[in-house]
Amino acid sequence: MTETITVALPRNGVADDLAEALAARGLRAEVVERDGARELAVSFAADERSRLVDASVAAVEHYLSERMLPFVVERGNGGAIVRPPAD
Repeated sequence: MTETITVALPRNGVADDLAEALAARGLRAEVVERDGARELAVSFAADERSRLVDASVAAVEHYLSERMLPFVVERGNGGAIVRPPAD
């Protein structure tokens, strides 16, 4: 089962915009009406494996960038591949 948290909001006017902002960060946010107030039910949009690949690719890209190494990272075979850039 997917883990979900609730985010209580101080104003009703921000729920939809905040849900969109969270979606841009890989989260799924569903607006829930409760006792006249709105809340967000937040979970990860992707499964654990996809999140692991995303985090790993970001970490490898950061490592390569910090060291100015001439490689690129691409997703493949359920994981990632570090390779020289295409000509």
